Parts: sequence; structure tokens; C-alpha cells
Amino acid sequence: MINEILGLQIITTPGMSLEECSYLIKQLECANLAKIQFAQGKLSLEDFCDILELCGVNVDEYLLQVEANLTTAGIL
Repeated sequence: MINEILGLQIITTPGMSLEECSYLIKQLECANLAKIQFAQGKLSLEDFCDILELCGVNVDEYLLQVEANLTTAGIL
């Protein structure tokens, strides 16, 4: 359930080069590693958000989506 609530995804666009796709995949891998560490309590929320930002995630939008996911799951 935590994976669905904290889920991350990449968005591709038509015409992206192989290099661009590879870069996005590496960013997603890094963000997912941070997500695992956060879920295990090894990272603070602040550090998790800082890492997400470094990975190119719009943290404000991400946190709104997490809130929506928590509401949908009946946790909030």
C-alpha cells in the first residue's frame, strides 16, 4: 500500500531521445531508492523531499498527490 501512496512515475513525450529517456530512468531509480529509505524511516521528510527535488520531481505537486492518495485509501 505504501508504494501506491508514495508512487512515483516518469512522464515521457513523443520524440524524446534515448539519452533523455535514460536520464529520466536514472532519476526515477534515485527517487525510488529515496522512497524506500523514507518508508523505512531512514530518511526524514525534509531529506526525502530534497532528494526528490534533486531528481527533478515537482515536490509541491507530488505532496498534493500523496495527500490525495492518502484520502483515497481512507487514511486521511
